[in-house]
Amino acid sequence: MTQKKFQKLSGVLPRALLLAAATGLPATTMAAGFQITEQSVSGLGRAFAGGAAIADDASTIFFNPAGLTELDGRELLIGGSVIALGADFDKTLGVDAIGQPLTGTEGGDAGKLSGVPILYYAQRINSEWVFGLGVTAPFGLATDYDDPEWVGRYQAVYSQVSTVNINPSLGWKINDNWSLGFGLDIMHFRAKLTNIVDYGAVCFGNVNPITCSALGLTPQGHDGYAEIEGDSWGFGFNIGAMWQNDTTRVGLHFRSKVDQELDGESRFENVPAVFAAQNLFIDQGIKADFTTPETISLSVAHEINEDWTLLADVTRTGWDSFKEILIRFDNYDPATGTGQPPTLQPENWEDVMRYSVGVDWSYNEEWTFRSGVALDNSPISDEWRTVRLPDADRTWLSFGATWHLSSSVEMDVGYAHLFLDDNIAVDETGSMGDRLVGSYEASADIAGLELRYRF
Repeated sequence: MTQKKFQKLSGVLPRALLLAAATGLPATTMAAGFQITEQSVSGLGRAFAGGAAIADDASTIFFNPAGLTELDGRELLIGGSVIALGADFDKTLGVDAIGQPLTGTEGGDAGKLSGVPILYYAQRINSEWVFGLGVTAPFGLATDYDDPEWVGRYQAVYSQVSTVNINPSLGWKINDNWSLGFGLDIMHFRAKLTNIVDYGAVCFGNVNPITCSALGLTPQGHDGYAEIEGDSWGFGFNIGAMWQNDTTRVGLHFRSKVDQELDGESRFENVPAVFAAQNLFIDQGIKADFTTPETISLSVAHEINEDWTLLADVTRTGWDSFKEILIRFDNYDPATGTGQPPTLQPENWEDVMRYSVGVDWSYNEEWTFRSGVALDNSPISDEWRTVRLPDADRTWLSFGATWHLSSSVEMDVGYAHLFLDDNIAVDETGSMGDRLVGSYEASADIAGLELRYRF
């Protein structure tokens, strides 16, 4: 077999691995795509309606730093949410590269229990300026199929992406009606994804069946393991404005894209000697670029009377920037064409909108109750949905409460149930020629707790 024939194998790395390396796709994602909205427990209770306008605690650092001007003294907010995702696959069709039925189970529940911690600190500098610092996890994904030998093993087994965003901010009160805010985003991105590699199918697709069969490389006859892991730091910013009068507050907030240049490692097991001899499917470093989407939110909070506040929000997320993934392998020499060439994977995500409305009810001096609903659209069309991320539109139904323990201490609890579309369709042809058709039944529950301390 010639070097030229085997160089074609560079394009058959599992599509899910390419996604993992470039995006660091994570923690269980509960906003559309792999965005995590759960950055406030009080906000969770109202489905994040009015997020850029309410400014009732230090979580405004994330949703609109202009709201810092509504806080007095110093404040510490700490807590988090637990997300329980259920995602069960039902196979309709599964065939390998030559049309044989794929062996294996349906994978069990791919959804997992994940946590999203939050930490905010705010301190007034003077009558006009307030400083804030937030530590959050704005993007994430976690899926893990119970059986590594499941029918979709060539496309995904384990996916875990996590982010940590450090967000120093300033709020400036211009006058009684107007405030502005500015923040920096210092984001760490980490990803780890795995799947099984059908080396027999790789050989059949790039050499010829007779030669491959002689080597013992037939579809589903020689499987191996593949893993990609990488991380990076990126930088962005967010800005906000807020207008208010005696009963109404309007907030506008923009968070920029963050460019990530992931640097990591690829690892392969049970690689046939003939592949390794050509420097293909060998352990080596990888690099990939990914850009998180920008978001823009418009929120309103209106006090109907001293007990009731009505809230609403519209948020646009610019997922259309996620058109493709380019993976670069360290051993590739473009001058000679040796090693593993870069691999390109199209994604073609779309911009999406999120709509929410909610209400706060001040029951008495000790208790405030809230509720909200939201429609959260997915950026992934049926054509581009994968078993790595079986995303779909979801509807939120949320409830929450604040317990005012004293003038300086409050505790927030929140809960949301997410209804995802029924029968989330997947029809994916993997880069090794296997095809998997089926649908998911999915739903999620989110519960959060946070403590606010003013001093």
